[in-house]
Amino acid sequence: LNLRRGEILGIGGLAGQGKVGIPNGILGLYPAVGEITFDGQKIDPNKLGDALEKGIAFVSEDRRGVGLLLDMSIEDNITFTASQIQGKFLKKFGPFTQFDGKGAKQHALNMIQALDIRCTGPSQYAGRLSGGNQQKVCLARALTMDPKLLIVSEPTRGIDIGAKKLVLELLAKMNREQGMTIIMVSSELNELRSLCDRIAIISDGKLAGIFAPDASDAEYGLAMSGAANH
Repeated sequence: LNLRRGEILGIGGLAGQGKVGIPNGILGLYPAVGEITFDGQKIDPNKLGDALEKGIAFVSEDRRGVGLLLDMSIEDNITFTASQIQGKFLKKFGPFTQFDGKGAKQHALNMIQALDIRCTGPSQYAGRLSGGNQQKVCLARALTMDPKLLIVSEPTRGIDIGAKKLVLELLAKMNREQGMTIIMVSSELNELRSLCDRIAIISDGKLAGIFAPDASDAEYGLAMSGAANH
């Protein structure tokens, strides 16, 4: 499976067919074998954090289990990965390192405004937000890393229709205005067709075909059932 710089690649398929295993394998969250080359560098799928260090950010389908630090503030959630992996929001004073609380708070406020996160402020606990706003916090944390590639898995699962629309529009905007390369893994074929340049269908753990978004329902149906090889 090849990814083109600047595109939105969709990965779809029926539930339980293996599509969410792809991003989780790349990120080292599931045991994985195989070869991953990104931007000329090999990524070790068995080394947790290797993909993050090489410019890939991930929004998990498991918001509450993997994506969020529920008992921590929105600000901490947004800045956590970038500070841990990239050293962002850290100031060095000789041998000492100090967290830049003011900079982190300002960044969190900017993200809250940009993504329209409905909250009482950056100090509110992430666990007290609605599903849609929790998803926006997950996106904000990924974007804080300024990734070369953003992988989003089931980005609209369990959120209301208004939040779905905003999340999809945000992904389209980032791709269009910043040229961000995106992989979107989703069970919602209509959402993939509305957003993606190409859509890979996974069936029984294998790539069944890669289709244009305007390919026929019959082509998609055959691929999802494992009857087609495209």
